[in-house]
Amino acid sequence: MRSMTAFAETLRPLERGALRLTVRSVNHKALDISLRIHPSFFPLEAGIRARVREVALRGKVDLAVEVQDEPSLEPQINRSLLRSMAKTWQEDAEWLNLPPLSAEAFFRLPGAWLPPSADLAERLEGAILEALDTLLKLWNEGREKEGERLLPAFQDGAARLEALCATLQAESEAQAKELPELYRRRLDQVLEDARLSGQLPAERIIAEAGALAVREDVREELVRLSAHLEDFRERLRRGNLGGKALDVWSQEVLRELNTCGSKCKRLAMTRAVMEAKGVLEQIREQGANLE
Repeated sequence: MRSMTAFAETLRPLERGALRLTVRSVNHKALDISLRIHPSFFPLEAGIRARVREVALRGKVDLAVEVQDEPSLEPQINRSLLRSMAKTWQEDAEWLNLPPLSAEAFFRLPGAWLPPSADLAERLEGAILEALDTLLKLWNEGREKEGERLLPAFQDGAARLEALCATLQAESEAQAKELPELYRRRLDQVLEDARLSGQLPAERIIAEAGALAVREDVREELVRLSAHLEDFRERLRRGNLGGKALDVWSQEVLRELNTCGSKCKRLAMTRAVMEAKGVLEQIREQGANLE
């Protein structure tokens, strides 16, 4: 069980300079990777992204690769161009009436700065990918620790929902004892309507009796709620609770609670349903942090 929120950093010395890799992540409905690297390492971008996708399913991930104190990455003046330009300028300045060549004018020329070594990405690829593996391992360990911190909240929510389901079960049994009288009054009303109209539609009486039985019986909903809670407990025990799966589970539990709420005839049942919805929302909000 992993959170989508974490931070990790790793440093790796090089023969010249050092590598510094950092990664931070926050909640996101999908996997969104933002990569910050020097243009010299663009050839490595696809491989870096692939390694992140191997260990992450969701989250907004910001990953940075920084090479510190690497001489080939420092700005280098194109000295041969400077000497050639200075010589040509000096030779032609008098007859062309040119002003003295300034450093500002030179540095604006295309090619005034030398590009980094062309083989830099190839030379550092092994070190970067090795450091990346270390970084992602640390990052996942951090995400797992964050996920473990959420476990007590989920366990508490499960216990509260189980207690509320027990209340609903007890109240539903009490409600079931009251149903015969409720049925009798409703059927008496149907019969009275039939007497006043001079008709006695048997189909309507049968339909009303069946509808009452369905509308007031919450046994099926409570059985499904118990099954959902057992599934939740099992996922917590195995430690494989995921954010998307929890969202689907929450929707299913909410549907059963809504159905129970529509069938409640007792105040205690209505209160238990409302409280259970509040607990469920807390679980859902915590689950938004899970991968």
